[in-house]
Amino acid sequence: MNKQKYIIIIAGAAIIIFSILSMKLLSGFKENPPPKPPEESIRFVKAKPIKYSNLSTSFMASGRVASKSEIIISAEVSGKILDGTVPFKEGQTFKTGDLLVKIYDNEAALGVKSQVSSFLTQLAGILPDMKIDFPESYERWYGFFENIKIDKDLPSLPKISTTKEKVFLSSKNILSNYYSIKSSESRLKKHSIYAPFNGVITQVNTQVGAIANIGAALGKIINTASLELEIPLEASETKWINLGDNVIVKDENNVHEWKGKVIRKAENVNEQTQSISVYVSIINNSKPIYKGQYLKAKFLGIPLTNVMEMPRNAVFNSNEVFIVQDSLLTKTEINVVKVNEKTLFFNGVKENTELVVEPLINAAERTKVKIVR
Repeated sequence: MNKQKYIIIIAGAAIIIFSILSMKLLSGFKENPPPKPPEESIRFVKAKPIKYSNLSTSFMASGRVASKSEIIISAEVSGKILDGTVPFKEGQTFKTGDLLVKIYDNEAALGVKSQVSSFLTQLAGILPDMKIDFPESYERWYGFFENIKIDKDLPSLPKISTTKEKVFLSSKNILSNYYSIKSSESRLKKHSIYAPFNGVITQVNTQVGAIANIGAALGKIINTASLELEIPLEASETKWINLGDNVIVKDENNVHEWKGKVIRKAENVNEQTQSISVYVSIINNSKPIYKGQYLKAKFLGIPLTNVMEMPRNAVFNSNEVFIVQDSLLTKTEINVVKVNEKTLFFNGVKENTELVVEPLINAAERTKVKIVR
């Protein structure tokens, strides 16, 4: 039984060896196919011939709204703060001439009236002497006397004709008392603070009923009809901006639009941001604008001479591009004149050179290409 098993194993091994030798022998009679030449790879690129011309462009920048007129309201007299014609509250709007703050003035007003009353007594006492000694001036001073009202400001002094008349009036303390009353009238007016423009109260430091001290800051107001946009720009961008340039101002959602004009440029660089501020006056209309709001400004009509525009993403290493020469990609440098958000303007390469105007991934020089338009 074991002998039969060995015979079967040896026979199977012999068959396998014979098969392998037969395959090798037959493959020796088969000819190898000739090698195929490698296919030449050609890449398609979008390109256009370089043509320079004089162009006009624009660019966008963002900034924050500020008021050209921002005033701190300070008390020039002391006293209790009373209600004005508008509530003295943050966010309260007002119009030119509205009474913003009233400081108690009854005592000051009575004091002025007392001074005017005493002054009338003085004038009444000198009028008879003036009629005799200064008949040519008497009518002027009598008219002045009649025009004085206790509850109104003193009228202007009559013209003093001669030195003798001036000496007479000075000796009677008429001139010193007159100007003392005018000073008191001016001080009385400081008890009432009126709005110098249309605007809004942005800060309140004290409330109605509190006591105001001389020099105390009561609050802050801004002019809402006279707004400006402060726009920080890179130093390289400010060279394109001139005073008086027209600007289109938009909100961040492009819903509202206003006209603007460049009114000034800073002459220094911000040390923290390394930017230069440009200020745009906003011509406000019925659409609301708020102090501190961020808006976008579009600077228009920037002239560029002898340039061509191309996509920014087709430029690499800041100033290198691909051109096509003899159907091969070649790197070259350009002179970048101005950079916008998605495009840039350049020159420095010979006209009619085929410029690649699309970004190329994994592209290398000397790659064979075919231009598509």
